[in-house]
Amino acid sequence: MCTNVQGGPAPAGLPYTWKTTAEDGSTYSIDKLLLDFALEYQAGQRVLDGVGALVWVEFSHWTTHKMGAFRDQFTFALEGGRSFWLGVGLNGPSGVNTRRARLEFNPNKVGETRALRWVYNLLYDNSRHTDFPPVVVVRWDFAVDLPGERTGYELVKDGRVYEEFRRSASDRTQYVGRRNAPGRCKLYNKTLEAGLGLDITRLELTLAGDACTVPDVLAVWPRVLRLPDVQQLGGEWLGLNETDRFILRTLWQQPGRLGELSRRKREKLGPLVAAGGEVKLDVAAFGRCLVALRGWLRRRRDDGPPVYGGAWEVVEDVR
Repeated sequence: MCTNVQGGPAPAGLPYTWKTTAEDGSTYSIDKLLLDFALEYQAGQRVLDGVGALVWVEFSHWTTHKMGAFRDQFTFALEGGRSFWLGVGLNGPSGVNTRRARLEFNPNKVGETRALRWVYNLLYDNSRHTDFPPVVVVRWDFAVDLPGERTGYELVKDGRVYEEFRRSASDRTQYVGRRNAPGRCKLYNKTLEAGLGLDITRLELTLAGDACTVPDVLAVWPRVLRLPDVQQLGGEWLGLNETDRFILRTLWQQPGRLGELSRRKREKLGPLVAAGGEVKLDVAAFGRCLVALRGWLRRRRDDGPPVYGGAWEVVEDVR
C-alpha cells in the first residue's frame, strides 16, 4: 500500500508514492523522472562494480558506443511488471563531462522500492566530491489526473506539433509539442491504460528541471476543455434546432473548427462550446509538486539488501 501524502485512498488501484489534490478535485503527482549524477573521477567503475553485486534484484545489461548515449545501460526488473533504467558513462566528445550517470524511473511505481533507493544512493555517494551538484533533474512528467471519462475532455490544437491516436471516442490520445522534449503535453484515457475501476483522464506535461517556475508551466500549459453534456445545458440545448445540435456535437470534439462558422453561428454556439469550462493550473498545488520534486535531490534513506531467511546446510559431495 503506497503512501498518499495529502490523505485519502488512491483511485481504484492507481498507485501514488506521493500526490496532492488541486482545487478542482484533480490529482497532481510526479510521473516519469530523469536524474543526472556527476560522478567523481574513476567512480564509474565503482558504480558498475556495485551494480554487479546486486544479486538480489534481476537486471539486464548492455553496452553501446553511440555518441550521446550512455555506454553501460541497465534495466532493473521488479515485481508487478515494474522497472527502472540506469545509464553509466556518457559517450561524448572531448570537452564534455562524460563522467555522468542517468537514472530514469516512475516515482509512482518504483519510488519507494528498495532496489531504486539502493541504486540511487550508490550513484549519490559516488557524486559528492565534484565541481557539480551531485544530482540534477533533467526532465520530469507532471501528471494531472482528472476525474471523469475521456469523452468529457478535449485537448485543443495550438501552434505546436499536434498528434492524435484514436481507436474510439473513449480510447483516444492527443499530443501537442515535440516528442521527448520539454513542453510536450498528452491527454489520454488513464482508466484504459492502467486497467482501473474508476474513470480517470490524465493530462501529462513534460517539464525541464526542478527550477521551472509557474510562468514556465503556464507557457506550455495546453487548453483542455471540460465538455458539457446535454443535461448540463438544459433549456439552451432545447432551444437549438437539429442542425445546430449536430454542429455543437462536432465542435465539442473539434473546438478548433469554431472559426469555420459564420460570425452569427460563432456568437450563438461559441458560449455553449466552452460551457463546461477549462482545466486550469492550480498554482498552489503545483508548488507542492515542486517541493516534492526537489526532495529527489537528497540522498534516500538507507536500508540493506534483503536477508536470506533460511540457514546454510552442508551438502555432501556425491561425485
